[in-house]
Amino acid sequence: MDYAAAAGSKHVTALPGVYFDSEKSFDSWQRSCEELSWRVEQAERQRIVFSVEAHVGSLVPNPKAALRLVRDVPGLTLTLDYTHFTRAGLPDRAAEPLIAHASHFHARGARKGRLQTSFQQNTIDYGRVLRAMQKAEYRGYVGVEYVWIDWEHCNEVDNLSETIQLRDFLRAAVK
Repeated sequence: MDYAAAAGSKHVTALPGVYFDSEKSFDSWQRSCEELSWRVEQAERQRIVFSVEAHVGSLVPNPKAALRLVRDVPGLTLTLDYTHFTRAGLPDRAAEPLIAHASHFHARGARKGRLQTSFQQNTIDYGRVLRAMQKAEYRGYVGVEYVWIDWEHCNEVDNLSETIQLRDFLRAAVK
């Protein structure tokens, strides 16, 4: 947080934690909540908004768990990324209640079984997402987040072209 504050950052995103095989799930959850509560407190001291991203492989891989976490950690916000839920086969409407708890949003193409895909193969209805954001009075940023990494098939699209296509779609949709 000190570095983020020195750099003039107003927002920091982290991962929420994982379940450890060496301990009970309850203990992993509690430890994560305690650590995240401390981080929220540190962020508030620096006037920084702190969030976590519900993520594949984390202790919040679905909307229900993400909602539980923000309720268990006062002041915690979400960096909302539908793609982690879409990959699992969940519909867009399953993630919509999380918009009320979001302080940042990641956008990219995804479909069932694929965390990242081309705009053409994307099944997330970003028009619907934007309408849900407007209804929830979402005020955070929307970042287009294509990554090139040999994980979850994220190295199978042209990141530059896909970023431009999604950016242009989002720009046109908000006009």
